[in-house]
Amino acid sequence: MSETSTILALEYPDTSQMILEDDEPLDSFINEKQQRLLTAVFYSGAELPIQKPFLAAANVGLFATRAKAGIAPDAFLSLGIHAGDDWWQRKVRSYLFWEFGKPPDIVIEVISPTPGNELGSKLTDYAELRIPYYVVYDPLKKLAENTLQVFQLTGSFYSPKESAIFSELNIGLTLWEGTFEDINATWLRWCYPDGKVIPTGDELAAMKNAELSQKDVELSQKDVEIRETLLLAIKLGLQMKFPAESEALLSEIEGINEVSLLKAIASQITTINSVEDLRGIYNK
Repeated sequence: MSETSTILALEYPDTSQMILEDDEPLDSFINEKQQRLLTAVFYSGAELPIQKPFLAAANVGLFATRAKAGIAPDAFLSLGIHAGDDWWQRKVRSYLFWEFGKPPDIVIEVISPTPGNELGSKLTDYAELRIPYYVVYDPLKKLAENTLQVFQLTGSFYSPKESAIFSELNIGLTLWEGTFEDINATWLRWCYPDGKVIPTGDELAAMKNAELSQKDVELSQKDVEIRETLLLAIKLGLQMKFPAESEALLSEIEGINEVSLLKAIASQITTINSVEDLRGIYNK
């Protein structure tokens, strides 16, 4: 991981003339969704394994110095940083290395139908920025047969990395087949070190609803079991107290679904002296 630098406020370069936003459009709707999936998951409420505070962003310019033009990856993750409180201040509207104290830890490029030198000049540019990990996701295989390529900074250059798990950062990336925002596709997703994807807000809500539904099923099943036990006790009580009318009375009581009412009948049946008193319990 890159060393953190400290710059005093008086030493900040003048950024008033820097082009921090170029207003260039994104490549496509699918790229925009992929970028959002790579960033929004960090703010979904899911349990995160990474160092905090952090910044995950998409299509935001990275600037190492005032003199050199910035470069905007499709997504990046920077750990252990401290951002300013006022995000509308110009100095934090782009990722200025001297403001945040370090380069991002991981940058990601998603290859569109028209590649943009992701394995050429960008490979060199990100290495010059001293970014520890560079990831290229190529779903259409425009650059190579491998849809996912990971590079690790070694010295001044990148070398291929076999795994997309970044152990020192306690996080990873994985290819996931599924539906995101009504589109079923192969998506690049952040994952825990064990490979399990970090859930989105929608997935967290769905899991919570599933848990609640399962609890409802379990409670319903428990009520069924309790009801059957109570009806058996009531049947035995009727046969002892009102043998001649037990079948007719049981037929009436079997239509009762309220467990609390069945409990009342079962608890009182041994002390009731007449059929009228019995019916008085459940015909109120």
